Amino acid sequence: MIITDSFDVAAPLETVWALLKDVPRVAPCIPNAKITEVVDDKTYKAEIGMRVGPVSVSYKATIVIEKIDDAAHSVEMNVRGNEGKGRGDVNARVVSRAEASGSGTHVTLETNATMTGIIATVGGRLIEGVAKATTAKFAQNLAKIAAA
Repeated sequence: MIITDSFDVAAPLETVWALLKDVPRVAPCIPNAKITEVVDDKTYKAEIGMRVGPVSVSYKATIVIEKIDDAAHSVEMNVRGNEGKGRGDVNARVVSRAEASGSGTHVTLETNATMTGIIATVGGRLIEGVAKATTAKFAQNLAKIAAA
């Protein structure tokens, strides 16, 4: 499943870009996500929870920064997670891009995710809806820490 979304942040490009590539600082902007261990400067362990329709899941995940392009303000990450009760897994490639937009920054997120198990049974439309709501909350939280 490919999900693309974008939003604007009322902060300079340099501020937003620094946050987008700083996984420990930006991860808490994602609802129900937290970094549990910093393995090295490109690898992180995390817990990520989500609710889609009647299904709630919690993943133990590994986040790996695959590529950072400072000139293009683009970062590619791979997220692999296993559901805590053995009810499936998720594998996602997330590409974040930032560009100056007036006095603020325009951010684009492209996610290519494969999900198996119980979460996959609820259907793509519900998952897309949750993804859009999660991105909206992420954007609000990112704007708050960018303004601090």
